[in-house]
Amino acid sequence: MNMAKISLLFRMFLTLFLTFYTINVQGVVVVDIAIEQPQHHYAQITINFDKFTTKQANFHLPAWRTGKYKIINLANGVREFAAFDSQGNKLTWKKLDKDTWQVQDTLNKNVQIRYQVYANQLGQRTRHIDDSHAFIDASTVVMYSDVFRDSKHIIELQVPATWQSISGLETGKKPSNKSHQFIASNYDVLVDSPIETGINEHHTFSIEGRDYELVIWGKGNYDSTKIVADLKTLVQQSKYIWQGYPFKRYVFMVHATSGARGATEHLNSTIIQTSRFKFSERKDYLRFISTAAHEFVHTWNVKQYRPKGLVPYNYQQENYSTLLWLSEGSTSYLQNHLLLRGELMSSNEFLESLAKRITGYLHKPGRETQTVAQASFNKWLEEGGDYDNNHSVNIYSEGFLVSWLLDFSIMEKTALKKSYRDVHNELYQNYKVPKSFDEKDLLTILKDITHDDYQAWWQENIHGYANIDFNALLAKAGLTMSYGEKDNVKKIAWAGLKTKHVTNGLQITHVEKSGPAWQAGLALDDIIVAVNSLRMIDKELTKRLKNFKPNDRMSVTFFRRDELVTRMVILGETPKNKLKIVPLDKISDTQKAFFKHWTGIDFPNIDVNKED
Repeated sequence: MNMAKISLLFRMFLTLFLTFYTINVQGVVVVDIAIEQPQHHYAQITINFDKFTTKQANFHLPAWRTGKYKIINLANGVREFAAFDSQGNKLTWKKLDKDTWQVQDTLNKNVQIRYQVYANQLGQRTRHIDDSHAFIDASTVVMYSDVFRDSKHIIELQVPATWQSISGLETGKKPSNKSHQFIASNYDVLVDSPIETGINEHHTFSIEGRDYELVIWGKGNYDSTKIVADLKTLVQQSKYIWQGYPFKRYVFMVHATSGARGATEHLNSTIIQTSRFKFSERKDYLRFISTAAHEFVHTWNVKQYRPKGLVPYNYQQENYSTLLWLSEGSTSYLQNHLLLRGELMSSNEFLESLAKRITGYLHKPGRETQTVAQASFNKWLEEGGDYDNNHSVNIYSEGFLVSWLLDFSIMEKTALKKSYRDVHNELYQNYKVPKSFDEKDLLTILKDITHDDYQAWWQENIHGYANIDFNALLAKAGLTMSYGEKDNVKKIAWAGLKTKHVTNGLQITHVEKSGPAWQAGLALDDIIVAVNSLRMIDKELTKRLKNFKPNDRMSVTFFRRDELVTRMVILGETPKNKLKIVPLDKISDTQKAFFKHWTGIDFPNIDVNKED
């Protein structure tokens, strides 16, 4: 090759290198968030970008936020957009689509964009500002440029003087003219590290060389001393699944509110929302601490290892994967293991939770029409409600069950030397972001762990309609299903529908596919006003059903499209008592060993006669 060609190739390589370097290693992005009139839910956003190398620049607000696999139109609260150069001159801009603003004449210029955000979406866990606090998920507030996505982002908050700000982000230096400052190594870290600022209760503790914080916004009947003590126990249980920690500091954020409920995992923190008066009763507190466990598991599963299709995140469109059941359902499965090992959940509560999962599965007609892989891929389309109940499965519930199936299969094949926990540790050790994994990788991991081929199992249970023999599964651990009667299970009348009380009757909210009401022609939103020609005065249909026996004929009168209709329902049957998981009559040492390897605790003494 002659010198001219070598020189040309070198110049081409240098051009490509400089282009790549310019795109991927830009200057610091400085974000100023000013909250001056919080009672009106407004924030004024100012973002400064270093010099652009293009004639025009696009700025985006994500169309979804991490942890919620749904397009939620986050740009709907943006107003008063404007752009300027470093001299303060206005730059021309236009909006390209619902999430994208394009600024002109940006070549070799530093660019500042400004806009107002309306933040009144508390229940979405996206953005909320009032006179007591601000919760900021940056993906719903801070625009980004693809050119600067990998750049360091510095967040400056201007908030009322009495507020304190907390985030899993690195805390920066605090200049005298700024109240609070946080630093993110790039935009992806920023949008996965929410900020809670305001009047709040704040606790800190350290465990095994790591720092943790609990911040609670809102008054309620919680016992923060107990919450801190239980979180101290919870965070120590992860070592039974993963070798190592992905963080030095972690923040539990809690909103004690009226109405908002749910939680979202983040890179170095979680946000949990619950009713301010849902802490004192055991069932409510167990729900809260279980949610904390779920989100803590996500610190590894999802935040450290994610399926292909979700790496890197594409913030402007859906990110598809057939493995969301592993991201969410396996997290639900593993959360109870942390609670059980830490004695934050009793063995009775553990088995009660499992019984509820089984009951839900048995009343889920969608399990025969949608696989868990299909449910994962279609999560972005999921709407919930009656149709989904009858024709779909849930990546959380069914993902939990196939995780349980897989766990027992691994335990059995390896003679209790391995478990599903080893699969997740392998993913953590070898598939951390920016790597990702697919179904082929999981099959390889399973073969390495068990020395067996899981292709057929995978096709049957992940891409097929899993047909679970629960008693056979439970028997491996010395357990069985029970409705409280050994020989003759008591049955009661069953209509196969759910209702809610409205002003003029009972409105149908769910009709179970192929159940008695379904076969009689009753449908969603029908309003039941009478049964057997007697006006419906009860607020629950179950009260009226107590007057009937299985196979009885029940005349149901209801309004549909404001027209009065009557249908005859031939009632089915259902067990009178709730499903329980109880010990077998005779339990072998092998079954006890299986139970201990599964849960990490000895086989319990279970009170089978305990009342619900």
